Amino acid sequence: MTISKRTLQSVTSLIYCIASLILGIPLAASHALPRSGTPSESITYVLPIWEGSLANHTRSDDVAVLTDMKNLLGVGGSYTKLGWSFSSWALSRDIYGSDQDYNFDPTNLNYMLGLGVTTSLPILVHMNNGRWADCCTPNSSGGWGDTLLNYIASQPNTTVLSNAGSSDYGQNFGSNYFTLSRLNAVYRDYKKRNVQASAQVIAAWAAQNPSLFAGVSLDSETLMPNNEADYNPLAIEEWKQWLQNTGIYGPGGDYWGAGRNPPFTSIGDFNTATGQSFVSWDDMEPPNSITPGIPFDEEWERWRVMMIVHSVSDETLWIAQSGIDRTLIYGHQTPRLDDYGFADDVYTNTAANGGSGVTTYGWAPANYGEIDNPMRGSGKNNFGIFELNPLTTDASVSYTTLVTLFNDGIKIICPNAWESDQSNPDQYALFSSPNYGDTFGTAVNKFLSDYGNSERNLQPTPWNPGTLAFDLYDEFSSATSTGQDNHVEVAGSVGNVARKSIYSAVPGVITYTINLPAVSAGQRLNFWTSVGIKDGAGVGGETQFQVTINNSNLFGQYFHLHQNYWVWKRWVPIMVDVTEWAGSTVTLTLLTTGNETWGWTIWGSPAIYISTTSQNNLALGASVSTSSSDGPTGLWDPSFLVDGNIDGGVNGRNGWSSRALQTATADEWAQIDLKTAQTFGKVVLFPRSDLVDFSGTGFPSSFVIQGSNDDSSWTTLVTEQGYPDVKAGEGQIFTFPSATFRYLRVLATVLRGVGTESDYRFQLTEIQVY
Repeated sequence: MTISKRTLQSVTSLIYCIASLILGIPLAASHALPRSGTPSESITYVLPIWEGSLANHTRSDDVAVLTDMKNLLGVGGSYTKLGWSFSSWALSRDIYGSDQDYNFDPTNLNYMLGLGVTTSLPILVHMNNGRWADCCTPNSSGGWGDTLLNYIASQPNTTVLSNAGSSDYGQNFGSNYFTLSRLNAVYRDYKKRNVQASAQVIAAWAAQNPSLFAGVSLDSETLMPNNEADYNPLAIEEWKQWLQNTGIYGPGGDYWGAGRNPPFTSIGDFNTATGQSFVSWDDMEPPNSITPGIPFDEEWERWRVMMIVHSVSDETLWIAQSGIDRTLIYGHQTPRLDDYGFADDVYTNTAANGGSGVTTYGWAPANYGEIDNPMRGSGKNNFGIFELNPLTTDASVSYTTLVTLFNDGIKIICPNAWESDQSNPDQYALFSSPNYGDTFGTAVNKFLSDYGNSERNLQPTPWNPGTLAFDLYDEFSSATSTGQDNHVEVAGSVGNVARKSIYSAVPGVITYTINLPAVSAGQRLNFWTSVGIKDGAGVGGETQFQVTINNSNLFGQYFHLHQNYWVWKRWVPIMVDVTEWAGSTVTLTLLTTGNETWGWTIWGSPAIYISTTSQNNLALGASVSTSSSDGPTGLWDPSFLVDGNIDGGVNGRNGWSSRALQTATADEWAQIDLKTAQTFGKVVLFPRSDLVDFSGTGFPSSFVIQGSNDDSSWTTLVTEQGYPDVKAGEGQIFTFPSATFRYLRVLATVLRGVGTESDYRFQLTEIQVY
């Protein structure tokens, strides 16, 4: 490793340790806080959005508004608590002038944080510095300040461009569209500087008021404005670099190891795969629009989604680097579950190193299972809805919406909006809405009263939902089914990721009769699966997934996967609480509906688990040996692979790193000795996740997971080739038919790069075995 990289890692780890101490988050000597945990695990926050306070107001008037909120809604109790939320406008209203290079001005932020202390109301801050960076009020109506935004937009190649070359940038109402390319240095530099300055103010306040800090959410609704954009030259140039693993994705680049896998080695290789005839990479331009199923269009679509993922991940990192615990940073996406319209599919709502979050308006209670279950499945027991309004006059629907979210284990609910102080209430107002009256406000009041002293419905981590109680894969022979072809596949693949699977016809029904075990007090039953469409299934329609128990839907209305060319898509993990059926005999069905010509659906590792009350990771504290080891003392060590810490940087421990190699094709391995033969069927690998720009790199491209009883003869359990890019902190789950071995080995045969270096390594933060 280079000296500069050693220094960067050491400084970053030190910053994280200091920030953790400032925020009062314990750094245990042996086992770290669970990745899914927050400093206030048992609490559910209800935080209405109120953007109406400003430092130039009469303070007593603003205190009166929040006091009115408390009086009308109630404050809840010990576990479900009322607070409020607002935005930090670090690129618009809350900045100094051009003479100070538009630096962040903390005056308004400090004022609003102070109001939280005065009123004893917990606070969440929306880091609203994306497309809603100047919100909704024109300068002529009081001013949010567009000077910095306009300055950035005036610089070359900073805004989203349509395929006709016109800019999609426009002030107000969510139209501040700057290209999300990492090459857009002007925008990113200003944004990173001001967001981090804002986050540092919040972190310092939180250190003094830990019981009042609920967290932060990211830019509201990061998406593409249409199914063509972004044609900014920087976005196109970065796409080409990402496709080839060159430039910032090439050796020595900041994101070396995070490019497309496998990369295209030549324009001829790209032409063959996409049916094009470009003479050179310089000649290559993206398609003018996107038609699902066209390989060329799909490569462009894949890149649009990746730009959003990068944007969400990068901003999470910036905020975490500023001292805010990563478990208190939430995505803030739309729940479209759609790629083609706005490129904001379900994969984008979970911040790398952080939690999940979306906005919902007008949703009925029955619909929430469609998004809550996948957020639980990928959101690390830590998700929220950051703009919520049922938009109904039906009191039952409003109240049941809140109860449904609570039962699903939601962490944060942000009703939008607290507007009762305004002379012209908006339709979204909790009280006195011109369209919905007091319906939503009354429901929030009842919910806080009824659930104030109800402890949050805690969820297990998605990679460890508990002890296996019933494996639908193992018991497939006992099921009945309809459809053309239903069978098990030991290594079904979605997005080039293999997982033991049930292959299901469309349309079709697979039915089980299951004697569910009873559970003890404090335990629960969890249904876990991951869903997807078999690689290369083609185009033809859309697919809905549903699971029922005794005819009750587990996925809300259904889980919807839009039409797509399933070459690059991923498994979508889903987890549901099914404790209400514990101790009974039930009929469980797996259903798929959609276009019969569409292809084939796959259920990855569907099973029911009993939440465990004890440690059940077989690898925790085991002996570890590796093919090689490299890295600064105290940051990288093989023993860190089994120390229970899945966040690099905690206690200065990042994980394990192999030596640096000049070629990607090399064998590097990490091996765990379980001491005695153990039966297991799941291995979870956690990518590098220390707080550096290149977190997630170092994950192998091709590898096998093997078992042995004599440390000599090895049985291959999982084979992965051309494994796609990973997000920091996101456990990679590998399942296979249960086997019994003493030793487990992860053998990498094709390595990937590590950001800012030029060689190849194998790096992990943690290995877990279940």
